Amino acid sequence: MLIGIDASKISSKGRTGVEEYVTQVFRYLKKTDRGNQYILYTPNSHGADFDKMPSNFTLRELHFPLMWTQVRLAWELLFEKPDVFFEPSYATPLLTNLINRVPTVVTIHDVAYKYFPEAYPLWQRALLDFTTRMTVMRAKKIITISETTKKDLVKFYKADPKKIFVTRLGFDNDFLRFRNFEKDTWESMKDKFEIEGKYLLYIGRLETKKNIQNLVKAFYRLLHDGENLQLVLAGKRGMGFDKIEELITKYNLRDRIKIIGYVTDEEKKYLLRHASAFTFVSLYEGFGLPILEAFASGAPVVASDIPVFREIYTGGAQFVDGNDPADIAKGIQNVLKSEKKQENLRAKGKEILQNFSWEKCGEETLKILTS
Repeated sequence: MLIGIDASKISSKGRTGVEEYVTQVFRYLKKTDRGNQYILYTPNSHGADFDKMPSNFTLRELHFPLMWTQVRLAWELLFEKPDVFFEPSYATPLLTNLINRVPTVVTIHDVAYKYFPEAYPLWQRALLDFTTRMTVMRAKKIITISETTKKDLVKFYKADPKKIFVTRLGFDNDFLRFRNFEKDTWESMKDKFEIEGKYLLYIGRLETKKNIQNLVKAFYRLLHDGENLQLVLAGKRGMGFDKIEELITKYNLRDRIKIIGYVTDEEKKYLLRHASAFTFVSLYEGFGLPILEAFASGAPVVASDIPVFREIYTGGAQFVDGNDPADIAKGIQNVLKSEKKQENLRAKGKEILQNFSWEKCGEETLKILTS
């Protein structure tokens, strides 16, 4: 079988959840599958993942300045017809959908724009809605990363549930193996990020739809109640970051909240291992991959009580009402003040981890592509 893959997000610098998923599935296919032929379509072939590929993998570098997926990739698929085309990040090229030329499998990670329209420019929201609607109609099979997203596609787009398959994400086993700290490395890292003493940690894009404002308000309450903490916010800046900064200034928290930007995998491991608690209080997620990484690192987790987290992380996280800063603060205090609570969360988190791996995700994806 000849399988075409949109490889544009493989080896992306500053990977977030979608890019991590695409890269990890590709690594599984590259490592294990010798029975099928692959064509990887990408605008840029730079990156270690494209080095030393097996003979059944062909890299097709397609240069184009704008709307690469909708124009350049679509044009390529007009003249080259693989047995199946895999789009691992949301929406297939519109032209491919309209003429229904290539059997398509697509991964739709979430529909956040439906729940937080204000977090997207109007043109982007309209494009996401239209391309998702067309993809749901035309794709032969749809992959989602949680039952929650599957239900959303049925709810908003009347998708046929029989053609939707849930393949949950995995995590890097190095988080589990990361035990032996280099003291000098950690001391240097603390100096770099201006971390002093105990801290709460958030890792993810810094944007309003991640509910950072309510986390900041909850943190202010904790300080007012006498907690001696810092809040470390790690990740790229996103839509609404200016509002987050305004709130930090309003509460005079510049010395207590450290905005450290995107962190490397090594930095992430150190930060998670030393955090007093990992906080992830989004009001909507498709999966919430950082929580798995926190479980693997042994960090107690405080998370919002939303459907996808109840589906995946029940018992492993202290759930709070993400709409209520007082409840977020109370949940964090419950964790910080009870070593027994922390131990129970860690134990349940490690138990939950046994259900997830990139190998399992890759294996299930390959079965869907070849069936």
